[in-house]
Amino acid sequence: MITRCLAGSRTLLLLALSLAALHCPAKIYKWVDKDGNTHYSDKPPKDKRIKAKPQNLNNMNIIQMPRPVKTKPLSSNQCKMAIGHFSSSYSGHKKAIEKELAQGSIDDMQFADKLTELENLKKQVTLKNCHKADPKLNTLLHCMAKNPNTQVCS
Repeated sequence: MITRCLAGSRTLLLLALSLAALHCPAKIYKWVDKDGNTHYSDKPPKDKRIKAKPQNLNNMNIIQMPRPVKTKPLSSNQCKMAIGHFSSSYSGHKKAIEKELAQGSIDDMQFADKLTELENLKKQVTLKNCHKADPKLNTLLHCMAKNPNTQVCS
């Protein structure tokens, strides 16, 4: 009888601890790196010199972000194809953004942000950057190498 009570108590204790763990708020940290990029993570930055601010999670939607696909660096031929495809479809990208503005589906600020993003991408898509691209850009370059219309990659 006593053994049964203790087993029930342990089960109840485990259940209570499990429920308590579900209600423990997770911390999300926000910081800006040396390049001016804003980061959000459940862990503070490894560099202790960077000041990370814990964020208030009330009224915040938290989703799981997909990681970039790990791909091998592009060959020289693939790099040339990616750059060529991007260059030939660049004006199409720009016209698509202008069309969004004309249709009213984006405002002036969003238009400026998208144009800036496109210009930054144009600066990144070079032979010099192609072989040492970060995983996100490398994934994008792989797509651009395969697709003449690089709008399918964005």
